[in-house]
Amino acid sequence: MNWQVNICFGSWIHPEDATRAVVARFAQSRKDRKRISEERIWEDLFIASLANHPWSKEQIEQIEKLSSDRNFRERFARALEEGKSPTFDQLHILILSNWREIHLRPEIQAKIEEQEGKLPGLQDWSPKAVAGLFEWARIKVPSQNLEGWFVHRRKRLGLPGKYPHEIKDFIVINDSVRVVR
Repeated sequence: MNWQVNICFGSWIHPEDATRAVVARFAQSRKDRKRISEERIWEDLFIASLANHPWSKEQIEQIEKLSSDRNFRERFARALEEGKSPTFDQLHILILSNWREIHLRPEIQAKIEEQEGKLPGLQDWSPKAVAGLFEWARIKVPSQNLEGWFVHRRKRLGLPGKYPHEIKDFIVINDSVRVVR
């Protein structure tokens, strides 16, 4: 079956980065659930897409084709009733949106650009610099080790690190920000 999985990324995410993220998510699902078929993984992505986004005509046609499968009907109904996590959470989207070019909240972006000029995307930042930026911008992440968390998330999104890093550190002193290149 040709699956149509709608994943809404937003206009700031480069298509190559979005593709890498989907391929990485598929590979991670495959690795985590070795006994599950590729077809089942695509079905899971499809159900998550249906539970979190408006349906397209093609998706409605897929639902009609799959509706004879009791297992699919039960999983689909459960996802609609109980909810199903989106394939990518807000922190994934934040990283992807800022990967090639910085797009932060306007007041944060203005403050940085006023003091340091336009900065490159996170692909050019060291994990230490990203940690400094996230702490200053009060971006909450589920880890005390922000640098390690960022490297792990970047890899899970299939995004390659760039070396050497153009931005080595992001430092806040009183009310000013400094970037170490």
